[in-house]
Amino acid sequence: MNFASTKESNHSNGDDSGEGTWVLGIDLGGTTIKFGLFRGDKLIWRNHIRTDDFESPEAAFQSCRDSVERTLKESSQTLEDLHAIGLAMAGVLDPKAEALAETANLHRWHHLNFRQQLADVFQKPVALLNDADAAALAESAHGLCRANSLVLLTLGTGVGGGVILDGRPIRGANGCGGEIGHATIDFSNDARMCGCGFPGHLEAYAGSAGVIQTANEILKQTEAASALRGMKSLTPLAIANAAADGDAVAIRVIHQTGIVIGRAIAMFSHVVDPDVVLLGGAMTFGGPGTDTGKQFLQSIREECFPRTLVQISSHLKIEFATLGNDAGIVGAAHYSRQVAGETSWPGTAIR
Repeated sequence: MNFASTKESNHSNGDDSGEGTWVLGIDLGGTTIKFGLFRGDKLIWRNHIRTDDFESPEAAFQSCRDSVERTLKESSQTLEDLHAIGLAMAGVLDPKAEALAETANLHRWHHLNFRQQLADVFQKPVALLNDADAAALAESAHGLCRANSLVLLTLGTGVGGGVILDGRPIRGANGCGGEIGHATIDFSNDARMCGCGFPGHLEAYAGSAGVIQTANEILKQTEAASALRGMKSLTPLAIANAAADGDAVAIRVIHQTGIVIGRAIAMFSHVVDPDVVLLGGAMTFGGPGTDTGKQFLQSIREECFPRTLVQISSHLKIEFATLGNDAGIVGAAHYSRQVAGETSWPGTAIR
């Protein structure tokens, strides 16, 4: 299967007879729980369930186990053949309690020990990591821009971040490493407030609400005609569509968003010095296949490179991520094998 595609399916188009260890990758989000069964680097099967359909993580994991057990049986395997599980979750993970310390979308399940609950249901070892770290690890090991040192920015409602150094995710002493969306990029007295309650964070400018605020501010500053003016539901998608039609205000919004992201990348590049910085998530203004996406990327590069040391700017690549919505399960599965000592960077291209 080509992981550059985000099309949903129950089974991959590939043959499931290849050799390799069976592992399960789970991506637990506020709306959907996605899971994929892998044999080696091949995705054999994937599925998803709605998070709100379950009162507890244990009930959701039991539903997942039932589905996995049926799928393994179709391949003449049993749960005994499943080696390990990787669980990716949205939020700040407490590395000691193995629970969500901070979360925007899973308040009902706050402070629960997810690793232990999943291990109890499957009776298998579980490796736990943040969802942005999982996506970054997937891109590092299996994406089109594979690199031993990589940073991934996920752009959407918020701005997530994952940092990979020497092929492994870095979370720091308290599980907050890589929270690039909460890096301060505006130190002025009138800096925007981030949703976390602190001023000037990148997320307040490059998250979806921040982009909409930028659009409204520009509309107030100019009398230029724009399709965005008076729009009842102003969204980043509407801005991207207007920019694609040549709307000058929309193009300016995307350019301004690229500037703040470029500054943030320049800042953390002097700390991390990655080979590659990737942009993923739902808010890339069309991504690599569109003119607006290409212009967005160009704005980021043009702002970032002049602000970095020549040794960085002459080598750093800034590109779009390639694994799409499957990055979470791919990274979770890879991490489970990595923790078990079975694999390290680089992996192979997921097929």
